[in-house]
Amino acid sequence: MSTQNKQPVVSDAPDSSEVTVYLGGPALVRENRLVTLPEGKSEVSLAGLPEQLVPNSVTITNVTGDGAFKLGPFSYRPANLSVAAILEKAVGTTVTLIDRDHLGERSTTGKLVHVIHNQAVIEEASSGKVVIVPLGNRYSVDPSVLKGLTNLASLVMEPTVSKEGRYGIGIMYAAEGLSWARRFEVFYDAKAEKMLRFACWVDLTNNSGAPIGDTKFKLIAGVNNGYQQVNRGRSPKGGARMMAMAASADFGGGGLESASFSADNAEVETVGEQKLYTLPDTLALDNGETKQTVLVLAEGVPVKPEYYLQDTGYYLTPGRRDAPENKLPVYIRLLVANDKASNLGFALPSGAVNIFEPDSSGALQRTDASNLGSHVAAGEAFTLQLGTPSKDIKATRRLTKQKIDPVVVPAAAEEGGPEAGLEVAATAAPSLAAGPVMSAAVAPAAAKKPEKKPRYCNEERELVIENFKDKDVEVQITDSLPTYEFEFTKPIEGVKGLVEAQGSGTFTVTVPKGGKTKVVYAIKYRVE
Repeated sequence: MSTQNKQPVVSDAPDSSEVTVYLGGPALVRENRLVTLPEGKSEVSLAGLPEQLVPNSVTITNVTGDGAFKLGPFSYRPANLSVAAILEKAVGTTVTLIDRDHLGERSTTGKLVHVIHNQAVIEEASSGKVVIVPLGNRYSVDPSVLKGLTNLASLVMEPTVSKEGRYGIGIMYAAEGLSWARRFEVFYDAKAEKMLRFACWVDLTNNSGAPIGDTKFKLIAGVNNGYQQVNRGRSPKGGARMMAMAASADFGGGGLESASFSADNAEVETVGEQKLYTLPDTLALDNGETKQTVLVLAEGVPVKPEYYLQDTGYYLTPGRRDAPENKLPVYIRLLVANDKASNLGFALPSGAVNIFEPDSSGALQRTDASNLGSHVAAGEAFTLQLGTPSKDIKATRRLTKQKIDPVVVPAAAEEGGPEAGLEVAATAAPSLAAGPVMSAAVAPAAAKKPEKKPRYCNEERELVIENFKDKDVEVQITDSLPTYEFEFTKPIEGVKGLVEAQGSGTFTVTVPKGGKTKVVYAIKYRVE
C-alpha cells in the first residue's frame, strides 16, 4: 500500500534532547523521537523543529526498535500553517465566510469549491447555487482541516520496517538563534584579600523560532563555522538579554560573609581542543526567552593584590615635581591561583568581569571591572587587572640630571682639508681629454677616513612613590632601560627583585603607610 493512502505518523516533540550552544554560529541539536510504526512503509513526520533550522544540516544518527528499519528518503519541510494553507485544505468542506462592508456584516455558508486569489467560489447550502464572494477576513472552517498543518518545521521520512512496533529515531541538526553569553562576578574584600564570591553566569537565549522543552544544554566557548547559513537574514523574534542581577543587598553586620546559597557547577570535559561545559540541570526555553544560570560558583577565593607602576619614561619636568599634573597613576591587579586549594580549579572561559565591594554597611557597590582575555585552564593562575588606579598611591618620575656628549667633527673631514682633497683626486675618474694620467705608482695614498668618536648620555633618575593608605604596600615598578652599550653608574638601591630584560627593568619597593619611598639611580648609554 502506498504511503500516500496512510495517515502520517506524527511526533510532535522529542522524547529527549541535547543542545550544544556556541559563542558564534548555529547550535547543534540532538533529539530522540519515539514513534509507533506499522509493518511496511510509512510516512513519518517529526514535527516541532525550529524555524531557523539549517536545512542542509539534518542527519539521522541512530535508530532503535522492535524490527529492522530501512531508512528511505527524508526531507525537511518548513512551517506550513497559514490562512492560505487552511483554505486550500478546506476545499470540498463546508465553510462560512464573514465579510463587512458599508451595509454591515454578512455571511455566506456553503461548500468551498475553489479559492481564486482573494475570492472564494462557494456552493450555497440553502439554494445550491454557486456564488463568488470576497474572502474577507473572517472564516469558519471544520477543525479537521487543521490536521497536518503546523507553525513549526518538520522532518518527513519514508521508512520501511519489518515489524510493527515502537521505534526510536535519533536526529541531529544545526539551528540558528540559540546563543549563550558569559560574564563573571566578583565580590571582593580588599582587607581580607579574598574574593568572597567568584561566579560565572551564563545567559541562554532562544530565538530559534520554536520552544525548547526540558533539554540538556552543553556549551562550547568557540565558534561553529562551516554550515550554509540560509536563515541568517532573518531577524530574531522577541527576547532581550536578561540584565545582570542587582547587587545591592545588605548583608548586615558591617561586612559580607558569604553568598548564602549554593549552586551546582557545570561539568567540564575536553573534546578535541575545545572545553565542553555541561549544565547540571535540564532547561526549558520558550521562543524569545533568555534564562540565566550558573556555570561556576566559588566562595572564599584568596587573592594577592599587586600594585604596579607602568613604564611612562623619565622627563625633565619643569616646576614642582610633586605637582598634581606630574603625578602618575598606580594600578592594581589581583593574582589568583586557579586550583582546589583556592576553592577553584575550574576551566574558565574568557569574559568580562564585574567587581563589587562591600561598603561599611555591607551593601555591595560596583567599584571596577576587569576581563579574562583568554581561556584559563584548571590549575593555571590568572590575573585580573583592574581598570581604576589607586586613589591613595601616587608616583612621580623625573630626570634630575642629563648630560649628552657633544657632537665632534674630525678635522680631516672638514671641507677643503688636504686629506679630503687627496681622497677626491685619487678616486676621480680618468679623462683622456685632460692629458696624461698620473701613474698609480706615484699617486698619493688615499686618506683613511677617521673613525667617528662614540657619544654617550649620562642620566640620573629619581622615582618617588607616595602611600596615603593606613598600611604598608609593595609596588612593582617597570622602567625603560637602554639597549645599546648600557651600564649603571649609580646602582638601584633599596629595591627588591631587580630583573633586567631587553629594554626594561622591573623591581619592587616597599612604601610605608602615610609615607613615601624614593629611588635614585644613574645610567650611562651610547646614543651614537
